[in-house]
Amino acid sequence: MKRDWITGLLLLTAAPLFVVGLWMPVISVRSMLVFAREFSLLDGVVAFFRNGDYFLFAIVGVFTILLPALKIGTVLTVWGLGLTHGWAPRLVRVFERISRWSMLDVLVVALTILLLEGSLVTRADIGLGIILFGSAVILSTIATHRIAHWTRQARDDEV
Repeated sequence: MKRDWITGLLLLTAAPLFVVGLWMPVISVRSMLVFAREFSLLDGVVAFFRNGDYFLFAIVGVFTILLPALKIGTVLTVWGLGLTHGWAPRLVRVFERISRWSMLDVLVVALTILLLEGSLVTRADIGLGIILFGSAVILSTIATHRIAHWTRQARDDEV
């Protein structure tokens, strides 16, 4: 498999952006211009669990933390080791198909801000975390598509 530096750079940039994006505030909410609170993606996932919303905890946790982390780790492994056969390329193609759902969090934050802005006493602002997280998802998705293309090409070249 062709291990180009662009795909490696995309992945090596996406990984730290993803981690930092989970911890950084994605939304800042001010109520009546006095009370302010910032929330990260991890705060949201943990809040669902603490409030007993286990279904939301599972859905958001899987699509926010688990799938993007597995995707970045798998694609980085496939790229780093140059794997073109076996389980790894197949898993990359699965991640390629489901990667569009990785931006679910960005949509949820955007809808939350839209709803909160409709209130006269509440103001919500987007945080750096959502920009970093969104960037990581986009970069890792591009890298995933590149790796999936090359693994398909390697498989077709053998036939």
